[in-house]
Amino acid sequence: MTDLSPESLRLRFDTILDGLQHPLLGSVAALTEECGEVAKVLLDHHAYGQELDRDALGSELMDVFVCLCEIATLHGVDLDVAARAKVEDLERRAPKWRHDMTMTGALAKARRGGSAWV
Repeated sequence: MTDLSPESLRLRFDTILDGLQHPLLGSVAALTEECGEVAKVLLDHHAYGQELDRDALGSELMDVFVCLCEIATLHGVDLDVAARAKVEDLERRAPKWRHDMTMTGALAKARRGGSAWV
């Protein structure tokens, strides 16, 4: 498999997991569970000083993506179309965010560990 576009991955996951799909609300619960597992890997590293397990993080991030693909399938969303639209949206909006965050120093302050919203 060489095409790793979001839509081609969604279709591949659909084939692999055929018959194993969650019911509608189950897919949302599965997404929430997987996001929690990403948070746990990052919490262990950033809050508890454990070495970052990049393999585990990558695996959990992909579990989130698999859940997103399942939700897209259940609701008829073409992920390539959605990705293109999101790129265009971010290209249009990011300059203002960059300006606003630079002017307030919010991101720099947050990255230093201080609250950005004092």
